[in-house]
Amino acid sequence: MKTRLLFMLVFSCCFSFAFAQETTSEIQGIVKNGSTAVAGATIEAVHQPTGTKYTVTTRNDGRYNLSNVRIGGPYLIKITNVGFKDQLKENVFLSLGQVYNADFEVTTDAKDLATVVVAGTRQDKVINNSRTGSQEVITRSQIERLPTISRSLQDYTKLTPSSNGLSFGGVSGSYNNLTVDGANFNNAFGLSGTLGGQTSSQPISIDAIEQIQVNVSPYDVRQGSFSGAGINSVTRSGTNKFKGSIYNFFRSENSQGYKVNSAEAVKSNIDYNQFGASIGGPIIKNKVFFFGSYEQEKIMLPGSPTWRAAKAGESSDGVSISQARADTLDVLKSFLISKFGYDPGSYDNYDYRTESKKATVRLDWNINDKNTFTIKYNYLKSLRDIAASNSGAQGTRQPSVTGLPFSGNGYTINNNFNIFIAELNTRFSNKANNKLQIGYTELRDFREPLAKGNPFPLVDIMNGNNQTYTSFGYEPFTFNNKLSSDIIQISDIFTMYKGSHEITVGTQNYIKKFENGFAPNYQGYFRFNTLSDFYAAANNPYISATQPGTQTATIRRLGFASTKDGSFPFAKIGAAEIGFFAQDKWRVKPNFTLTYGVRIDVPTFEDKFDTNDSLKALSFREGQKIDVGQAPPTKPLFSPRLGFNWDVANDKKTQIRGGIGL
Repeated sequence: MKTRLLFMLVFSCCFSFAFAQETTSEIQGIVKNGSTAVAGATIEAVHQPTGTKYTVTTRNDGRYNLSNVRIGGPYLIKITNVGFKDQLKENVFLSLGQVYNADFEVTTDAKDLATVVVAGTRQDKVINNSRTGSQEVITRSQIERLPTISRSLQDYTKLTPSSNGLSFGGVSGSYNNLTVDGANFNNAFGLSGTLGGQTSSQPISIDAIEQIQVNVSPYDVRQGSFSGAGINSVTRSGTNKFKGSIYNFFRSENSQGYKVNSAEAVKSNIDYNQFGASIGGPIIKNKVFFFGSYEQEKIMLPGSPTWRAAKAGESSDGVSISQARADTLDVLKSFLISKFGYDPGSYDNYDYRTESKKATVRLDWNINDKNTFTIKYNYLKSLRDIAASNSGAQGTRQPSVTGLPFSGNGYTINNNFNIFIAELNTRFSNKANNKLQIGYTELRDFREPLAKGNPFPLVDIMNGNNQTYTSFGYEPFTFNNKLSSDIIQISDIFTMYKGSHEITVGTQNYIKKFENGFAPNYQGYFRFNTLSDFYAAANNPYISATQPGTQTATIRRLGFASTKDGSFPFAKIGAAEIGFFAQDKWRVKPNFTLTYGVRIDVPTFEDKFDTNDSLKALSFREGQKIDVGQAPPTKPLFSPRLGFNWDVANDKKTQIRGGIGL
């Protein structure tokens, strides 16, 4: 959490107002006959692509609110009341989180009660009396028209002025809160800023996204769980018409240039292919709709695009031929296979994979005129091959002028997930409505060694000059490195209307379970000054380091489990984030809105940590004691917020908005 101060004079930006995990929009207004409020008038908004109807009556003060309605459009908004002419607003489009103002001035006519049609227009991107903080909304139209290189959310969130990649306002992208249809799309353990980030994969196809909303400084208490930006997105839904798409993007080494003036880059193999399709339509017209999207991406790139081993008669040129010799590495590979049954892989001319498969399925059900229900499912299976870490290495374990590692010392990172979210929107009356969301997120992140077969310790062999000549064996951070995360989310937001006040109370809760494995060098690590030292030690592993004339490993590291039964020490952690909030949005005047409220978040940990008695007995600086078996204390986080929006001349031309909050 952090303090935000914002006072802005605004002339152009984006429309909408931020809600926590927002998935819908709102239509509100007031109906008058001259200066007299009209009570009991019927307001009906019809989402024309699906025939979805939202109906409410005006209250005693002539006000009405249609909350939790579908985004997009066009909408047809109609007002009817006995003794008054019917009126229509046509061609109305709603963006994510927007509060669309639709006031009506009705007239009586005893002789002719014909319908009056008023052409609806897109409301100004900034002049919206519910907007207080800094935000951006990217619509489907923009997604289809703007260029994208990676077909990712990041290509569109950069439209936010304060963005730098996934960093907003200078805050790390790891502190963002990303949701899709209200579902939690964050790596809750903090390994990456986005799901699929470790495999360089996108968590969802951009073809499945309807709109994206970026909130940087919201003053609505329903926004929480971030100190960078809240990025809310909504997937596309089916309509009364069957619609589909199919696409294929591909690239090879022949589709790009390699020469600039006299400089020419090495031409390397590139194989890129991305295929996707989507389809949506009605199951029951005006009642039940479906949408589905599938996308797969396969990339093959050289693991050592610049360097190759020196062949017989060649010497290193310092540009593309390494000092590592092919005949020497071939002998080493044969020795490892015959002596230990371990195949270290290739030392040059090998490829690394990046692959992903992702799917989105959505079902929308208009239960009746009071309730709508939506359930969504998102799936990702992705992997990427990565070279061994340089951590602890002398020089580098990457291909270089001084040496070439074997491909088997790299690893494959896997980012997979299954995410479900269900949402029920209910209008109890013209004075109250409710939004209930229940979701489950299953994240499975793990590593695998590139070399298959028997595990082998990581071995670095130097060239005699403190530079790595070659490396092979188990990557030091890969053995049993996994993170399994299971997250249940429950949120409920209840809103009631009383006069010019919109009062909201609610709760947002996450229950999290983690199983994490991380044991560096668990399979062992050895470093030898020369190949001769390695062969000597491998052929006679029992020689003493103090024996005259012997050369053994300069570094030896072995890992063992300290668990009572000797099993691998997986860490199992439980945590919860419980949030409560209350807020009043007061439309003091038609051109001035004041929003104030408070949010309370309570992070807690399960008290199931194992105590290390040896560590507990030690004293540190100033006599401080540390007990790793004790959970962090529970401390409620209070976040009061105050925001305002002022249309200075009430002419939708000049607006001042801002606020203060934690």
